[in-house]
Amino acid sequence: MRIRLHIDTDCGVDDALALALLARSHDQVEIGTVSAVFGNTYVDQAAANARGVLRLAGCGAEVYIGAGSSLARRPVERMRPAHGVDGLNGQGFSQRWKLPELDRGHGTGLLAYAARRRVAGLFLGPLTNLARGLLDDPAAFRGWRPIVTAGAFAVRGMAAGGADFNSWSDPDALQRVLDAGVMPRLAPLDITRQVTLTAGDMAAGARQCGSPLSARLERAALPYMAFHHQVWASDGCHPHDAVAAAALLAPELYRFEPARLRVAIDGPCKGGIARIEGPANAEVCVAIDAPAVQTLIRERLFRARVPADG
Repeated sequence: MRIRLHIDTDCGVDDALALALLARSHDQVEIGTVSAVFGNTYVDQAAANARGVLRLAGCGAEVYIGAGSSLARRPVERMRPAHGVDGLNGQGFSQRWKLPELDRGHGTGLLAYAARRRVAGLFLGPLTNLARGLLDDPAAFRGWRPIVTAGAFAVRGMAAGGADFNSWSDPDALQRVLDAGVMPRLAPLDITRQVTLTAGDMAAGARQCGSPLSARLERAALPYMAFHHQVWASDGCHPHDAVAAAALLAPELYRFEPARLRVAIDGPCKGGIARIEGPANAEVCVAIDAPAVQTLIRERLFRARVPADG
């Protein structure tokens, strides 16, 4: 039986890799709906990117434009050095399509519907859309277990103070989710950095697949890899969101443990997540079979195009 899925994304480079990975795993996953959020780029550009990637991958899921700023209305960082202004390093998609807005009769209903029906959730950016949905229908989300790209425990993230970018962008949203009875399953940088895609992987995959999407992803990934080399001396890039997404495809390759977490809302450690005493309010991925996950991503990411969802 295929997993039915809602995805929330700030569609930068690693988000695009995750979307392509899941859309090309049509035998296991049905992407039902997608919501965009601010983060790696403007929210309307993130929505256009998500729609473009999915359509080129043969997926017809509806894409909604969600939150354009954090719960606290903090200024949004408009230029992400690894992603460029358009989120895909000049390979971003046109905004000529008018996409529906998540907060106009869709927001709470759409996310609450997914949670109540126990549709799987995958959140690849700041958790603002989920936190807003909790305001109007908190009961719908209790016990929901979406996978979330968030956290930096034994490693330092690139945001100020060492937090990961998603948690730093809207710490209030993440704390609200933790307080509301949702049980997010965090894929932190500690595990996503264990997987690397090289320029050779991307080039070979694009040639093998031969699709416009794969060629576009390869071009978008080159500056992303240059950033990784500059910051971490890495021979390639860490496809963070694709690593989180792969947990849906091969959960046996991941080990999650319950934990109680608290987020630093402000100050020099803003967005930092600490483990504290008390009943669990989340699960944290503490180990993966990195070689197997890396192989899975390479194989699934460059599958040929599949038929669009009905």
